[in-house]
Amino acid sequence: MTRNRDDLRVTRTREAIRSRFLDLLLQKNFNDITVKDIAAAANIGRGTFYLHYLDKYDLLAKVVDCGLDETLHHFHPASYFKNGQIIPKRLIGFTTDIFKYFKENQRFFRAMLFNEGIPNFRSRMQQRFLQKFHHDISGDAVLAAAIDPMSMEILPIFISSGMIGLIAWWFGNGMRVPEAAMARKIYQIMTTGPLRTFGFSVNERSAER
Repeated sequence: MTRNRDDLRVTRTREAIRSRFLDLLLQKNFNDITVKDIAAAANIGRGTFYLHYLDKYDLLAKVVDCGLDETLHHFHPASYFKNGQIIPKRLIGFTTDIFKYFKENQRFFRAMLFNEGIPNFRSRMQQRFLQKFHHDISGDAVLAAAIDPMSMEILPIFISSGMIGLIAWWFGNGMRVPEAAMARKIYQIMTTGPLRTFGFSVNERSAER
């Protein structure tokens, strides 16, 4: 019983530290935040902070890892295909749900995407998505065989870079475009191509010259 209370106390303390840390990241550059600031915001002593984290960099690393782990839990690339073909309803549904997830967890994503003291978050987020994509796709023999090696290398980078940029744009513009509308437009771009989505016609023969 005592151990359960201690475990619960530890969990609550860590949640308070991480929550107040996100608040600070939304207000100040990470480089200007001190352990003293974090402890004061979480209403704990510095000694208590150091019982849980080595320093503010250790805290940041754990907050990022936890946030990305939770995000990737919603990402299942192989489930959007069947027999090597895309299932539109599933892909659109996933994209809608992931934007809803970003909205629900916007404190975390705003803090990480827009704090100038955390310059590597976008690349870390992209690498985690790419790792999950390649792991899931390579585990589906039919799907893996349907994708040529160069496309497997290039397209996930192209798509993930665009998605992360869109997320930042969406937050920066007050999330004024509804999640479902974002999902439909992204699906159109992915299936039609950027140029055709813009309305340009493409002369396929000229590309062969």
